[in-house]
Amino acid sequence: MKLAIISCARLPKGVAEDQPLFIALQQHPDINYDICIWDDPHINWEQYDVCLLRSVWDYHEKSEAFMRWIRSASAVTKIINPPEVIQWNTNKLYLRAMQEHGLPIAPTLWLKQHKDCLLSSAIQQLPESERYFLKPTIGADSSGTFRFNPSQLNSAQVHLDQWLQSHDMMLQCYLPSVESYGEISAIYIGDQFSHAIRKTPVNGDYRVQDTFGATDQAHILTTDERTVSNAAMIYLIKKMGPLSYARIDMLINKNQVVINEVELIEPSLFFHHHPIAAQRLINQLQSLV
Repeated sequence: MKLAIISCARLPKGVAEDQPLFIALQQHPDINYDICIWDDPHINWEQYDVCLLRSVWDYHEKSEAFMRWIRSASAVTKIINPPEVIQWNTNKLYLRAMQEHGLPIAPTLWLKQHKDCLLSSAIQQLPESERYFLKPTIGADSSGTFRFNPSQLNSAQVHLDQWLQSHDMMLQCYLPSVESYGEISAIYIGDQFSHAIRKTPVNGDYRVQDTFGATDQAHILTTDERTVSNAAMIYLIKKMGPLSYARIDMLINKNQVVINEVELIEPSLFFHHHPIAAQRLINQLQSLV
């Protein structure tokens, strides 16, 4: 199998957290892999059996170009996860569809691009909360997010007006448990649960990415967390068909587990917390060729 590990221009060698995957791949003489930049015009994608999306962490900044590349490359090679899954997962409106299906998410208002929204009125449509949260429906690594309390409405309104010029936005009740308990990620490989981790931000922050100083550790899912993540996977498989990998991110809202995001494009899979996870993914890729 000839495999392309897909990254972005600012990460030409991939990322450190994928090193366990690279090391595991090197143990397979029947697999040759290259780390490739998705928008490199000089690459002949037809030479690869599989293109595995990993650190394409700029796709949200040029989403139209990224989807054009996905459609073009998928005509000559196999993209993992498949193009229809990627298209669906690029916009967090998928959370609204999951909620309509009966899956739990945080209380949310969906705000349309180019449509004026007065925050002082909008927050009245949500349950009463000490703080609220804004984020774009297309974004990554906490880009465009804004946490505020009612005394900061003016600053939040400026932020919202700026982002509504180019993005649909989400207005949510802020869930303070992210600061203490953190965000839980349940990781599935080949539709089967693999492992879970808990990401905790630095004191007072809400951003659970390590780029903002957050830490992560292995986690044993509670019964409720496992129930919600499994229900999410059942929904995804029924809608999309088999998936090579998925990460279900969850938060706690007043003792209820809610889905924060579903990561099907380029999620960190935290191989270092589960030694056999990389081999499980390799087995999954080999089954597709």
